Amino acid sequence: RELEDTKRLLRHMKAKYTFDDIAGSSKLMQVAIDQARKVSKTRATVLLNGQSGTGKELFAHAIHNSSDRREQSFISVNCAALPENLLESELFGYVEGAFTGARRGGKKGLLQEANGGTVFLDEVAKMSLSVQSKFLKFLQDREIKPVGGNQTYKLDVRVIAATNVSLEKLVASGEFLPDLYYRLNVVPIVIPPLKERPEDIPEIARVVMMRLNQEYGRMVTEIDPAVLRMFEKHDWPGNVRELENVIGRAMISMELEEKTIRLSHIKGILEKPDKRERLPEGSLSALLDDYEKEIIKDSLQRNDWNKTKTSNELGISIRSLYYKLEKHGITDTQENR
Repeated sequence: RELEDTKRLLRHMKAKYTFDDIAGSSKLMQVAIDQARKVSKTRATVLLNGQSGTGKELFAHAIHNSSDRREQSFISVNCAALPENLLESELFGYVEGAFTGARRGGKKGLLQEANGGTVFLDEVAKMSLSVQSKFLKFLQDREIKPVGGNQTYKLDVRVIAATNVSLEKLVASGEFLPDLYYRLNVVPIVIPPLKERPEDIPEIARVVMMRLNQEYGRMVTEIDPAVLRMFEKHDWPGNVRELENVIGRAMISMELEEKTIRLSHIKGILEKPDKRERLPEGSLSALLDDYEKEIIKDSLQRNDWNKTKTSNELGISIRSLYYKLEKHGITDTQENR
């Protein structure tokens, strides 16, 4: 049962993403992409640093696909998902009789399967010290010895590691081997969190929307500018993964004939009572008037100042709309402002 669970946790695949699949034109993101493009042409070990959900695996795929190893294996291993004994045997393989339950004839390790290609170690900080020590020896000698065996195998494997925590702090606390850190940190690439590049959010949101259209069988074509403005103000602690979740939930809540993601579709999804912005002060009637004025102006702009379309969108009569325009001092002369 443990072995079957392991198969589901490990992914042995061809890398499917390229640099063209990485959305984001902000300066911070372009720096990370440029670094990744340059290092992809070498065989140097890469350490991807970034919060959860920033797209570290996407970068690993792209680096492999842009290298001269693109036709060889790309093997992804989540170090946090496997217990110590399984991670060691899966990485380095084992010989027959190495431990109770070992497969007859032994088993080739993932590093051997990746020979000539790339291995991606996600959450590398979760490796136990004993596995770290054995992996360090592999990086130094470029050879492995299967669990329970005496024969060594010389390998040519490109290593890309990723972490969402500070390895420097783990080294200082004795939880990560200093020599392994320096071996992995040959070319560090920092992937910025979403909150540091809000200008990338509209582009990423549209890419996510188009991908989810294919997954959900929908035909959503637009994201309301008001929704994008809300997205740009959000902190996104879960980064791109959280953004995908929010857009996915919004699309599921939409009617089949709806084509635009609006504020009503994400209502409540991003709202967190303990993190709301401080509300403006003033009388209730004055605050409501200000809010109503902004809603009407936003609707007019979306509808190119067409009063009939605006009244239909707001669900009020054309007569009520004209009354509110006069009340709030909204005139056609504001159209070009």
